[in-house]
Amino acid sequence: MVTTRSRSSRVGDDVASKNNNEEKSSPSSSSSKSKSILGVTVFALFIDLIGFTMILPLFPSILAHYKKTDSTGAYDVFARFAANLGEKIGAPAESDTVLMGGLLGSGFCFLQFLSAPILGALSDVMGRKKVLLLCMVLIATSHLFWLFASTFTLFILSRLISGLARANVSLTTTIICDDLSPEDRPKGMACIGIAFSFGFVIGPAIGAFFPWKSGTFQEAALMCMCLSLTSLLILWWKLEETLAPAHRASSFSEKLGDISSLVLPHHLFSFKSVSVGKKLRGVGLAYFLYIFIYSGLEFTLTFLTETRFGFTRIEQGKMFTCLGVLMAFLQGTVTRRLKPWMEHSAAMLGMLFMIPAFLILSLAQDVGMFAIGLFCYSVGSAVCGPSLTSMVGGKVPRLNERGVAIGIFRSLGALARAFGPLVASSIFWRYGPETAYFVGAVSILLPLLVLKIVENGTSEPSAPQKEKKSL
Repeated sequence: MVTTRSRSSRVGDDVASKNNNEEKSSPSSSSSKSKSILGVTVFALFIDLIGFTMILPLFPSILAHYKKTDSTGAYDVFARFAANLGEKIGAPAESDTVLMGGLLGSGFCFLQFLSAPILGALSDVMGRKKVLLLCMVLIATSHLFWLFASTFTLFILSRLISGLARANVSLTTTIICDDLSPEDRPKGMACIGIAFSFGFVIGPAIGAFFPWKSGTFQEAALMCMCLSLTSLLILWWKLEETLAPAHRASSFSEKLGDISSLVLPHHLFSFKSVSVGKKLRGVGLAYFLYIFIYSGLEFTLTFLTETRFGFTRIEQGKMFTCLGVLMAFLQGTVTRRLKPWMEHSAAMLGMLFMIPAFLILSLAQDVGMFAIGLFCYSVGSAVCGPSLTSMVGGKVPRLNERGVAIGIFRSLGALARAFGPLVASSIFWRYGPETAYFVGAVSILLPLLVLKIVENGTSEPSAPQKEKKSL
């Protein structure tokens, strides 16, 4: 008992000392440090995302390559599974390759679902930087496996490693939430969104160049590995730790003792391992429902443009490029200017924009009307996700719980992305795009209702305050 009290006293002294030092430090010095951490983490994430997305346009050629060369039988097993699943959900036979790529993506997201809470919890004990560097090492290793993947089994192994390591996104989010004041936190989330928007524009464009140039994917794998190593070196050299030892959880057993709270879905939805879990459940459920519906629209959009307007791969690429640039513009001009007390309303507004997006896309018979639907889609995408993420960061005052809280939040989104596209594709192919997108428009009312019932409309006090960093 004496030990516990003395330790608490020491921690309290450390926190008080830190707060006093923060008050004495000049505002310009603090602002400069925050800008440095924000710039380093977002730039490193952007570089990594280019490598992460380069593989997306290569999936058809990669699968065609292993169809011809794989001698282990793994490709044939996977192809039969995809074909059987395609029959059950009503997919046309010519969509088998797309469905195989979708299954790889779903498996990838499920691994993110498993790893994000655990690695977030580790960062609460070890510090953010060490765990983030570990993720980057694993991502570079996954690209190395891809580079030498002579069989389909090795290629799948490379995707497994990469999926488990993708907690780097939630860790980057946590670092920014640690470092920025509540007033600046929406700006940080918008910067992450901008990195994603441009990363998903530039990466696929670079990836599509490699098959045209050489007919192989090894050069692309080598470039992805170099990009990951570059991101790793930037973080190792420039990133400052944002979770001081005095603010960390005391032991691994404290964070990982009940591993079920970091793995079982019902515990994750209740944020069982976070002391303020009750405040997070509504936002987490709304985020899961929103991403489940949103990812279905995202995945089936290529099928819609191909069947209705006859878009080629190049035209689809131009469409997604325009979407990425528009979302980056909106995040840089609108989302980054939000205040903490606006986040709840902004998230709901973003969801509301998705309703006309679904309806217009389902009914549009000309490209002009279709473009209006895509504009609504871009507005909703640019505002909703960053606002919900920022809300979660603001609801966790204890720094030694923020890593696991944001890890759980991101894992719920990954779980939604693992199954949302499959459900949406089934409705799309069985009942047609009009029904699929109308169901999506109606379903968006569910996360809206959750936010309306559970939340009180603010994630921070209305008056700007400095965030309290308590234990």
